[in-house]
Amino acid sequence: MSPLLAQNPALEAEDITTLSEYIAYAKLAHGYSPAVNKLLDLSEDYVPGAERAFRAGQKAVWCNANNYQPVLLYSLGVIPVSYGEMGRYSQRNDMLIAEDYYQFPVETCSMVKCTVAQWHQRAHTGTIDKILGNCSSCEPFNLAWEVIRSEGYDIFNNEVIYRGPSVKGERLEELIQFMKEQLLDVAEWLTGQRAVNDDNLKVEIQRKNRLLTKLRRVLELRRAHPFYMKSLPIILTLNIGLNNYFGKPQEYEAAIDELILELEALPIDEKELKAVIPLVWAGGTGQEFGVYEAIDQSGGAILGLRSVPFRFYREDIPPLEAIARWVYDNSNAGAGVYARDVLDSEVERLKARGVILYGYIGCSFASVDREMWRRFFHEKGLACINLEGSFQTGSPTGQVLTRVKAFVEMLAA
Repeated sequence: MSPLLAQNPALEAEDITTLSEYIAYAKLAHGYSPAVNKLLDLSEDYVPGAERAFRAGQKAVWCNANNYQPVLLYSLGVIPVSYGEMGRYSQRNDMLIAEDYYQFPVETCSMVKCTVAQWHQRAHTGTIDKILGNCSSCEPFNLAWEVIRSEGYDIFNNEVIYRGPSVKGERLEELIQFMKEQLLDVAEWLTGQRAVNDDNLKVEIQRKNRLLTKLRRVLELRRAHPFYMKSLPIILTLNIGLNNYFGKPQEYEAAIDELILELEALPIDEKELKAVIPLVWAGGTGQEFGVYEAIDQSGGAILGLRSVPFRFYREDIPPLEAIARWVYDNSNAGAGVYARDVLDSEVERLKARGVILYGYIGCSFASVDREMWRRFFHEKGLACINLEGSFQTGSPTGQVLTRVKAFVEMLAA
């Protein structure tokens, strides 16, 4: 085991239940890395910082804060605030608000219920009051946006933006034009002007491409130093930070630059490379951070992720068209099958020993995908574990932790 890990006290994952406690432990565990601590600080302050900026006069909007949205919104001078981060601030009471006040069925996805409850509690408090939805996200969220409209939120929904795998030629060009109109609809809703600034949009496209290159370098370096950056910060840095820069693009890129310098300066530890159990994570950012700690304590390292976007934006065409083409190059119908192929590619590239499939309780759509992926990899002889957790923060159950530790230790044996 790495000396970096050995010098840190073991975390009793079951005893830590709040966001601040998890982040504080992660900072302690990464005391040797100023860059990792800066990334954790940015992650912790993402939503509070965006809400402070809004109250100070900066435009901000709740949204997926991934896909094309950050590129477009930053070019419009708007902070994209991920409602996927709501789980950090949610507790049991949030479930009750969604179920009792809004009459959501108990079996509804915990992510949707947490998000609605958080918006409910923030309503009429002088904080961010616009929500940018997407009709292709999921059906429960389509319902959520409609019910929360009654609390005074200004809601705008994009139309479905999937592209079938056989769609090419003239039909694809029609879709490109349709998406460009959708992007202008968003701009008009947020600014009152049905137009974008091409120069600003070019800057954001260049920023995204630059950061994609830098994060590829981070992942490459982590293969040589798998224990330097543990599971929680790498998940936050990639699944959230790379999408929306934690609301602070310049600070995020500076921290990534510093992380690359730290990793490049490290000598190779052959014992680490022999001891590591490389894993691929398939799923969202679970708020039960103890799951990540269980992986680390068992000698595993998350070296691959399915949901990280690594396709570059084109810079040789007008920027609005570049965004539209990027969307249709990344959003194919039958997404579960294509995501499986991405997972398979990551497994082969990393020589991964196992895949961790993670989803939220109540998300029936994702559970079908995970079962499909599990069967696919089992037929190939690769070990998988299928986990289902709550979206709201809190200690993972003892059963989940036991399963995770047993899975990783099995791979080690």
